Amino acid sequence: MKKLLNRLKAMRSTLSVKTHKTPRLFVIAMMLFINVLVLIIAAIIALIIDDTFETFVEAFALGSITWLLSPNSIMVIENPQTLFLAVLVLITGIVLFSGTIIALTTNALKDYFERKQTSSGRIYLNQHIVILNWNNKIPELVADLLNVKGLVSRRLSVLILSDVNRHEAEEKIRSAMMQTGVKKQTMKRLDCLIKHGNPLNHSELRDISIELCDTIIVMNKEPLSVTEEQLSKGDLNIIKIMLTLGQLNISKSTSILTEVKQFATKEKVLALRDTVMSLKDYSIVPICFDRRLGQIMAQTIIHAMIEDVYLALFSFKGAQVHHVENTTIETVLQTFSHAIPLKRTEHGVFVLTSAHATKALHHGNTLQASEGVKLHPIQENHDRHVIIVGDNNKRPFIDYAFHSYERLYKSHFKVEHVANDAIESLGKRLNDLKTPVYVLLLSDETVPADQLDANVMNNLLYLRHALDNEHVHIIVELLDPKNDALIRDFDIDNTIISNKIVSLLLGQLSMFPKTEVFYDDLLSIEPHETGKDNAAIVILKAPSFFKSSFPLDYASITQLSLDIYEASNKKLVPLGLIRANTVSLFHGNLHETTVQIDEKDQIILYKV
Repeated sequence: MKKLLNRLKAMRSTLSVKTHKTPRLFVIAMMLFINVLVLIIAAIIALIIDDTFETFVEAFALGSITWLLSPNSIMVIENPQTLFLAVLVLITGIVLFSGTIIALTTNALKDYFERKQTSSGRIYLNQHIVILNWNNKIPELVADLLNVKGLVSRRLSVLILSDVNRHEAEEKIRSAMMQTGVKKQTMKRLDCLIKHGNPLNHSELRDISIELCDTIIVMNKEPLSVTEEQLSKGDLNIIKIMLTLGQLNISKSTSILTEVKQFATKEKVLALRDTVMSLKDYSIVPICFDRRLGQIMAQTIIHAMIEDVYLALFSFKGAQVHHVENTTIETVLQTFSHAIPLKRTEHGVFVLTSAHATKALHHGNTLQASEGVKLHPIQENHDRHVIIVGDNNKRPFIDYAFHSYERLYKSHFKVEHVANDAIESLGKRLNDLKTPVYVLLLSDETVPADQLDANVMNNLLYLRHALDNEHVHIIVELLDPKNDALIRDFDIDNTIISNKIVSLLLGQLSMFPKTEVFYDDLLSIEPHETGKDNAAIVILKAPSFFKSSFPLDYASITQLSLDIYEASNKKLVPLGLIRANTVSLFHGNLHETTVQIDEKDQIILYKV
C-alpha cells in the first residue's frame, strides 16, 4: 500500500511539473483525453440502447464521433434515448472541446499582442544597427542617422535593447528627429525599434537578430563620474557585454563600438579583444568619449569656432570622411573632383568627400599648383586664463589637453577649478579682472535626466546678472541639446553640447567604422613621430594666412587646395571657410566650384 501511495505521489509530482512547464499543452492534452473518454462512454451506451449499432467500432465511428463533428446528423435520429445521448455528447463537445480551443486561441492572440506591444519575442532583421543599453546620447544619435546619404532610396533599421521604458524612449527619439528638420518621407525610411530586455541575456540578444547586424554600439549606462575604483560599474557592464557577445554566433564582419567612461578601460577592452579567443576575430573599437569631449572643450577655449567645425565634420550633411584605397595625397589633389585629402595611410588616403563611389571622384585632368602663392607662418602659441566651474568626468581630460598644448606649442594656461557653491565669490572676483579670462561652466552628469544642466543654468543666470566686465568670456557645456534654445539669448561665447558631439561621432563610426583611426588622431592633442601635432585642425583669419590682397578668387576649390598644399611645403590643405560665424566645409564637385576668400573670412585648415 505504501509503495502504491509513493508511486501515486511521484505521478502527481511529475504531472505538476509538466503542468507548470507547459500549461497550454497540458490543458489541450487533458481536454482531448476527456473528450475521447466521453466519446468512448457514449459509444458504449449507444451500443446498449440502440439496436442499429452492431459493434462498438460502429457505435464509436457512426455514433458518438459523428454526433460531435456533425451536429446536423442528430436530426435523423428516431430513437428518443439515442437522440438524448447524441444531444448530450454534442453539448459536452461544444463546452469541453470547442470552448477550450476558443479560449486558448483568444489567450494566444492576447499574448501575441502583448509581446508586440512590449517588443518581446523574436524580431527578424538584417544588416541593421544594434544599440545595447540606453543613455541620453541615443536620441541624438538616431536622429542624426536621418542625414545619411541614400536614406531616401533605402531603409535603415536601428534596434535598441535596454531596460528603458519603451514609450519614454520613443518620445525622446521622436522629439530629436523632429528637430532635425528632415522631411517626413525621409523619416519613414528609418526604422527605430526599442526592445525591453537585458543585453547580458543570450536569448534576448538572439531575439534581435544580432547575428545578422552590421554594427553593434554598446553604450555606457552609468552616468556617474569616474570613481577611484579600478573599474566603474558602467565600464564593468561594458566588459560583461563584450564577453557575452563573444559567446554568440555574430558575423566576423560586424563592427563593435563601445563607449567607456575611464580611459584605462579602453586598454582593458583592447586587451580583452587580443586575449579572449572568442573575441579575437572581431573589429572592436572602444572609445572614451569623455576624453574626446575634454579635448574638444580645451580646443574651444583656444578657438571658439572649433566646435562648430567638428559638428559640421561629424554630421552626415555635406561631406564625410571616407578612405580611398591605393592612392596618394598628390593624386587626390591633382585628379579628384569630389575629395580633399586628409591623412595618409598604409593602403591609401582618408579624404573629405560627398561622393559615394571612388569612380565618381576623378575629373580626368591633372592640375598643377599656381606659382607665386605665399603664406604666412602659422602662429599657434596661446596664453589663456581659464576658470572651470563645476566638475564631471571630462574635467581631468580638459586639464590634460591644456598640458599637452603647453608642451607642443610653448603656450601657458593658468587653470583654476571652482566648485558650484562658490559661484557668488567667483562673480565678485571676475569683475575686478583687467585681463581676458575664460570661464567654462561644466554640467553635472550625476543628476536625473529631468535635471540635466540645472547647475549650469543656475550659474549662468547668476554670472550674467552679477558680471559687468567685457574681459570675461563664458563657455557653457550642456548635456541635453534641447536646453540650447533656452540659453541662446544669453551673452555667452560658445555652447558645447556634449551629447550632440558624441551622438554625431557615434553615427559616423557606426556607418563608417574604418574612420575611427582618423578621428582618434584628429581629436588627440599629442605629438606624432615628427614631434608635432599633425592630423589637427587650424582656424586662421584670411589676412594672417595669405600674403596677398583681398578678395582672392579661385576658379575651383581643387586649385585652391593644391596651391595651399604646395605653398605650405605639403603640410596643409583647406577644409572650408567661416563667414559671418557660419562654418561651410567644402563639398560637392570641387573641380567646378569657384571660391572667393574675403578679408573678413576665416579659413579652416587641416595639418596633413
